[in-house]
Amino acid sequence: MNDLSVVVITRNRLEKLKRCILSIKSSLPEAQIFVVDNGSTDGSVGYLKDERIVETVFSKTNMGVAAARNVGISKASNRFVMLIDDDAWIGEIDIAGIQRYFDSDDSVGIIAPRVLYPDGSIQESIRKFPTLLSVLWRGTFLHKIFPTAPWYQGYISHETEKVHKTDWAIGACQIVRREVFELIGSYNEKYFFGYEDADFCRRTSRNGYSTVYWPHTRIYHEYARSSAKGLNRHLFSHIASIIRFFCDKKGSFPRVD
Repeated sequence: MNDLSVVVITRNRLEKLKRCILSIKSSLPEAQIFVVDNGSTDGSVGYLKDERIVETVFSKTNMGVAAARNVGISKASNRFVMLIDDDAWIGEIDIAGIQRYFDSDDSVGIIAPRVLYPDGSIQESIRKFPTLLSVLWRGTFLHKIFPTAPWYQGYISHETEKVHKTDWAIGACQIVRREVFELIGSYNEKYFFGYEDADFCRRTSRNGYSTVYWPHTRIYHEYARSSAKGLNRHLFSHIASIIRFFCDKKGSFPRVD
């Protein structure tokens, strides 16, 4: 797929980044690769400087997830942009089939490939737009004690074998039609950590584009939530993003030209 750009953001996860980049080069040899380093101090900068086929932007500080993605998106010039987390890697991807699907339906704005845990089990990556109750259930131990609660069951999609529309998908891996960025803008940089993906899918939906789940692929993702590791900056940023998501009524952000 000559018209695919891949954007990766990273911060202090050198070994995971290496695995991610290797999988991209192996699976998508013709793709442009852009990496935005969010102020790493663990050797990632040196590694990226040696990776000549990777175009890199270095930030001295941590810009946050949305802002770093936007930098990568602004550099990408192809028809489609894949955003993939540095702790994710490609096992198998039907990129030609994905392109054909995009071309067959102009209303498809985002394709969300199937995401797996490293052990091969299905990750709960596609969801309905959240309610306060579903977020409370997901963010606490309650979803483990009462996993069949109707408001939680309705939030998480369990249809993982068929191509279908979904409200939103986690940002571990998304493939976006460039026209979406041109119409609705980039990721909202007010979301420093978390829910920038839900907000982006919501704005995509509001502007007439759909998000489609694509099961014919294997994207592995460690999904080690920093916000789940006790009281830390990531947790507070995540909570702030949840509050912003429910308070935001317009979901607007300047366009990427």
